[in-house]
Amino acid sequence: MTIYSYKLTTDNGSAPCIQNNLLSLAICKPKIRKTANINDYIVGISANSMNLGENKLLYIACITNKILLQDYCKLHSNRKDCIYNNKLCRLKNAKYHSCKDKKRDLSGLYVLLSSDFIFFGSRNITIPNIIKDIIPKYQGHLSRKNIQFNNILPNLFIELKNKYGKGKIGNHINLIKTC
Repeated sequence: MTIYSYKLTTDNGSAPCIQNNLLSLAICKPKIRKTANINDYIVGISANSMNLGENKLLYIACITNKILLQDYCKLHSNRKDCIYNNKLCRLKNAKYHSCKDKKRDLSGLYVLLSSDFIFFGSRNITIPNIIKDIIPKYQGHLSRKNIQFNNILPNLFIELKNKYGKGKIGNHINLIKTC
């Protein structure tokens, strides 16, 4: 099991995207999408640029499926983050993501899916002290450093689901930005 943590600079519904009780990471974070596997965890934390005061916990997801990016459009064409077709050409209706990010997006190869997640978004919570060191200091993500949380995070995730429920708890924080 690997725990990936990263800071979100925006939360507009594109990464992660939540629709029909399914969280997807189809754009952004290509290194995570390329290497993460089923049963790994992703922890999304607010960046300072989101102006929420201290870094907040925006979501935790346990990956329940991983599919190739070109298959995502075939299976999930109605999702907001489906911005590439099965030939990996950008769709004209892609509103959520910068037009210049195609090369970086496609380098991720996969889309990560989770039906086991808590998305706090606008109802974000303070990061529990027991996992404070999961917060990356800079842009990018942490994974190797997070090995120290392998026995802590799954139990904390269960506790948080018992306290707040599972799925989408809050709304996305930012407005949609278009190309």
